[in-house]
Formats: sequence, C-alpha cells, structure tokens
Amino acid sequence: MENYTFLIEKLQELGLTKREAEVYLTLLIKNGATVKELLESLDIHQPQLYNIIQSLIRKGFIRASSGRPRVYTASDISALIDVQKMKFDLLKSTLQEELAKIKSRPEEEGPYISMVRSLEGVLASIIETINAAEVEIRAELPAPIFEELKPYLLGALQRNVNLYLLVYPGTVSFEEFERFKDQVKIKTSELGNFLLVISDLSRAVYAKRRFFSIHKLPVSNTEVYGYVIHEKDLLLRLLNIHNNLWIKAKEVLCWIPRPELYPKIFIEFSMALNELETLLRLGYTPIVTVEGRDVKNGFPLKIRGRVRSVNRFGIVSNFVLEYEKGTLTIGGFDAEVEDVEAQSVTIDKIERQTGGKG
Repeated sequence: MENYTFLIEKLQELGLTKREAEVYLTLLIKNGATVKELLESLDIHQPQLYNIIQSLIRKGFIRASSGRPRVYTASDISALIDVQKMKFDLLKSTLQEELAKIKSRPEEEGPYISMVRSLEGVLASIIETINAAEVEIRAELPAPIFEELKPYLLGALQRNVNLYLLVYPGTVSFEEFERFKDQVKIKTSELGNFLLVISDLSRAVYAKRRFFSIHKLPVSNTEVYGYVIHEKDLLLRLLNIHNNLWIKAKEVLCWIPRPELYPKIFIEFSMALNELETLLRLGYTPIVTVEGRDVKNGFPLKIRGRVRSVNRFGIVSNFVLEYEKGTLTIGGFDAEVEDVEAQSVTIDKIERQTGGKG
C-alpha cells in the first residue's frame, strides 16, 4: 500500500504502538475484520493480537460487533483526533490555572540560556514565545516552520502585536496577513541564517538552519534541538546578523507610513530607527516618547520630543531628539556614546515638516 509506512508513523504520533497502528490500519483498509481474518493478513501471534485488540478498544480506536464471530471495525480518525483535542484543551486549561499559581510565587531567576530537544520541543518553545509577546515579534523562519506557526502569528496580530517576519525561501502565501497590513512587515529570501523568533526583545528561540534545509537530506525530528535565550546582549548579536539579511531581503508586505497609523510602539531599536528614518525621508517630523535610562548615571527617564535626525556611523546608530530643554542623542540597548539608552520608543504622532526643518 502506498504511504503505508508514513501512515503507521503518523498513527504512532497519536499514541499507538507500531503493532496497534498496523491492526488499526488493516481494519480500516478491510472495512472491518474478524480475528481470523486479521491473523491471515498480519504476521502476529493470536494471544498478542487479542491484547492489541483490547488496547485499541480501550483507546477508542476500534469497535467490536455483538455477534459471533466478532467483527472489529476502525473508528473515524477525525473524530478520534477531535476527542484528543478536547482532552488536551481541558488539560491545557487546568494546567495553566494551576501552574500560574506556582509561577506567581517568589522564585530565583531562571537560566539565561536553556536547550530544548526534538522538533516538538522547539515548536512548543516558539509557540510559548509568540504567545508571550505584548508589543512586537521579530522572526526569521524556514517556510515549513512558518506554515506550522502561521495560526499563532495570526493570533499575535489579533492581540495588536507588531510582526517583523522574514521567511525563506519565499514560496509561501501571506494572504491571511494582508488584513493586518498596518501591523506587519514581511520579507522573503532564498536562504536564511537560522531559525529565530524574538518576543519583545526579552525572550528568543534559536535553532540551526541545517535542521530545516530543503537542499539537504532531512534530519529526523528527534535530532533537532534549539535554545531558549533570555540574555539580551546575545539577542542583539543574533539580531545584528538577522538585520544584515533583512536589509537585502525582498519586501512582500509592509505598512504605509501615514498620520492615522500612529501611535506605534517599538522595543527593538533598529526597527524604531528604520521607521524614523523613513518618516523623515517622507517629509514628516515624528513626535516620540522615549522610555529608558540616562547613560551616564543610569537613572530611569521618560522624555517626549521631536526627532530631528537619524545618525548611522560605523557600529553606532542613534537619533537626535529635540525637547523643551534642548537636544539629546538616543541610542539602543547598551548605548555608550549617546545621552539616553532607549528601552522603548513610541511614535506618538507625525507632522508635516515646515520651514525646511528636517
């Protein structure tokens, strides 16, 4: 039978043993069978078959007729998956409630970097990262992983999270994202650096590109591993690599800067800088609120003013903010030569430039 091995593997993912999957699939193909007919079709001993049949009945995968000899038939797989989904939804709700009580207790800070094993583990960590986002998500994803995560990315957009997404290779559809065009910037590239998902510049999941390559022999799910990262300095180093590709990548979907689009919050400084640079080039003066700290004394501050210019020289990038007491230079995480290290930049509104000011 075509795809027999594939189907057996998928049935095992539903919790069946290999032998149970073989019996279930045989019953499905035959549209029902007796023990005798199963013994003729399968290389299996009768006592073992009876144990498998009882196990499948307990799990709800097969049914037995009331007459003699008993005829066993396979249950509908869609209904079985729906039942499993209901069980998992209930389990999810119960565990979330109970675990929230535990997490609310005082505890030591968790590790800055931790490893996750298997494709399922990596995907679960990414979903957790996406679901935790409140302001923005930066992501660089192989196309097959993007397809898996699409519902969760759309869910984040429904929560008004901004999404900056690069997918490689660019052979997928982004049609569902068009209705969120004021929240998304999507680009594509024929080749990526890695798998990377960052939530609010506080948590990230990283995995090697090799695990998802369409150009090399596939890697088994169990060989896949990745890292959950909370170390902000490391996140920024990964973002520097990502940004080099982001600049060169092909734009697929992007919001159009206009007055009604704002206010808009930016946590990741390079995206804020790109937006401010675009607005200045289009003849707008952005009025922004910066939350961060004074670089010299480390004191927290919140300041509002007009952006007058964006500066990029070497590894230093910042913007000049004009406020009621003068001007300040605003830099990103770990700023040293600027006056202020920004932790978030909110573009409150934009105004048309007048009198030649830029």
